[in-house]
Amino acid sequence: MIGHPGKRAVMLLYAVIALAAFVDGLDGTIVTTALPDIAQAFGITAADSSWVITVYFLVMAGLILVFGKISDEGALKRVLVLGFAAFTAGSLLCAFSWSFPALLAFRAVQGVGAGMLSASGIMIAVKYLPHRLMSMGLSISVLGYSVGGAIGPVLGGVLTEFFAWEWIFLINVPIGIAGVILALRSVPKDFGFRSSGFDWPGSAVLFVAMVSGLYVVESIPSRGFDMASAALIALFAVSSALFIFRERRAPEPVLRFPVFRRPATIAAIAVFLLINLCWMGAFFLLPFYMQIVLGYDVMMTGAVLAIQSVVTLVMCVPVGKMIPRKGNRHYVILACASLVVMSAAAALAGDGSPIPMLVSVVFLGVIWGFGGGSFGSRIVDSVPSENKGDASPVVSLVIYLGSAIGSALYSGLFALGSGSSGTPIADLSPEVFMSGFTFALIAGTAISILALFLSWAFNEEKEVREDRL
Repeated sequence: MIGHPGKRAVMLLYAVIALAAFVDGLDGTIVTTALPDIAQAFGITAADSSWVITVYFLVMAGLILVFGKISDEGALKRVLVLGFAAFTAGSLLCAFSWSFPALLAFRAVQGVGAGMLSASGIMIAVKYLPHRLMSMGLSISVLGYSVGGAIGPVLGGVLTEFFAWEWIFLINVPIGIAGVILALRSVPKDFGFRSSGFDWPGSAVLFVAMVSGLYVVESIPSRGFDMASAALIALFAVSSALFIFRERRAPEPVLRFPVFRRPATIAAIAVFLLINLCWMGAFFLLPFYMQIVLGYDVMMTGAVLAIQSVVTLVMCVPVGKMIPRKGNRHYVILACASLVVMSAAAALAGDGSPIPMLVSVVFLGVIWGFGGGSFGSRIVDSVPSENKGDASPVVSLVIYLGSAIGSALYSGLFALGSGSSGTPIADLSPEVFMSGFTFALIAGTAISILALFLSWAFNEEKEVREDRL
């Protein structure tokens, strides 16, 4: 923590916290609006286009624990500056992608930068702001992410409609350059960095397990089971077993499994994973529905998708004030019930009235209006007080891993339900699209009901009280 910073220094730190969070929120939503245009430009299927989202979140999930540890060990400024630089370079390369594989590779570069920003941005408030200002810094981070998420769909629609889809990446370049300059000027110098003590082999094995597992989740429903699928399943099983073996013996493990031994903790993590999975899966498919079935243009699609962020922004402050009175569990249950409504409304959407789709979009926002402040807190509060530091990074890991699984899973379910594997998005009729869309959202409704049951069935507050007796 910096000692007694002046007002200007504090304002600069607030600015860099907000910008890092804004970039994360913006790029999490701006790409989705333009996804149908990207799919058409490269002549790829709707299922394959999901990898534009999946690769980004997968890289973030695989690296966020690593960058969090490096930042905490004294290299926070370097991680933050390099994060803005990598995100900027990845964005520029995405805009000039000459093929779909190239776009995915450059999205991975973007994901590396975003992982750095996500891991280091919040830590600025913890390490460099006075304790009395720390809560304000964390609130600014949430606000920056929410504003970025709200602007993303609209901005993506405008840029794609009046320019081209490449501009959704080019817009990040000046933002990233401003971030590099701001971070260099506002964040104190690093000191005392040590690279030892982190479980690098465990992180590498975990990343291999996530990549192989996600590819299987997406490929088997859309392409069927083949020798490559069998090999990847074997790789996933072996790497997962090696990760568990490694973590039980590593002096500084990536995840301390004993910390998460309580059933309520496991349930809270599972619920949070399922929430992110279903949310991102629906958010991935809805733009295709609006453009292919309802005939919306890209700008209209972006404007409709922005409704969910506005709903979240309106709800988050009053709900946040009520959480201490009723507890996290109450609002997690309400959020899961909203997830069921969202999924069911989308599953019932037809090719006529847009009302079910609008209900689904509104409840996409209601989910985080109720759960934005309580999902992560429920996980942290469910572990012993001396281990809360181990639980905090898991919250970020689950967000990005759930998002990656959701886009991959729903794209696979869509391909299975529509029978459109290998068919470019431009060649899909509304009838064929609806068969896959409905199939995926019915499956999502079932997953949502499971999340609602788990959120209700386990009471972490009761388990914590029993442990203390």
